[in-house]
Amino acid sequence: MKEIEKKCLDFVLRYYKFRRFDTNKAIRRFEERTTQVRANYRPYWYSGVAATILLFVAFSFYFYNTGSKDDWTRLASGDSIETFLLPDSTAVTLFPKSTVTYQSSDFRNKRHINMTGKVFFAVTKDAKHPFEVYGQLSRVTVLGTRFQVSESSQESNVYVVSGKVLFAAKEQQEGVILTEGMEATLTYGKQKPEVVAPGSINQTAWATKTFLFDNTPISEVLSELSAFYHIQLTTDDTGKSLNGEFTTNSLDEIIDLIENVLQIKIQKR
Repeated sequence: MKEIEKKCLDFVLRYYKFRRFDTNKAIRRFEERTTQVRANYRPYWYSGVAATILLFVAFSFYFYNTGSKDDWTRLASGDSIETFLLPDSTAVTLFPKSTVTYQSSDFRNKRHINMTGKVFFAVTKDAKHPFEVYGQLSRVTVLGTRFQVSESSQESNVYVVSGKVLFAAKEQQEGVILTEGMEATLTYGKQKPEVVAPGSINQTAWATKTFLFDNTPISEVLSELSAFYHIQLTTDDTGKSLNGEFTTNSLDEIIDLIENVLQIKIQKR
């Protein structure tokens, strides 16, 4: 310790010059510099706090409006037809390779569905909370009904089995009102759907698992069955018509029933 003190004393004696070092001036300069550092530091600190608050508000707003990924439910049909029940008891039947997504946390108050492919809806009626379906091109708004939506990148088609729906382009408020048995198509690039002649009432048989025929010519009956089961059915007795309701479980049972009722012979090809 004494050796260190001696070295310090030697350093002072060697370099000290009378009145060259003003202690009061040194103290003032020190205070000025430290004050300046504090003054410069404070705005940066406030800016950092403000930026942090802004980011927090922005992220809070984003998650409040969009919801987290965990809040979304996705239903998919894979290679087969699948039926699901939504939180409001609405039944959705998905054609193969179709999907439905919805925000599950508040679905009863905001019944909004996003879909791809082809989906049949049996909507639970709720006048206070309209049911809305969003596809790539279109938007369908309903209160309670049964309808089918078929979506692709080029067109959207809606067929109503019962009830009433508003069918519109996705970003448009105006559209067309469709009621039972009506059908409309929205083509890519168009502002409004076009009502078209309705197809067969059995175009939803894949979902309802039921065929309905009302005085339908046997040629049309066999044409629909052929398309549904991917097989060619023919008969030589084309002058007869059919009334009836059949389940889609077995084609052979349907053929047997038709042959017995109409007294005809049906060939598979």
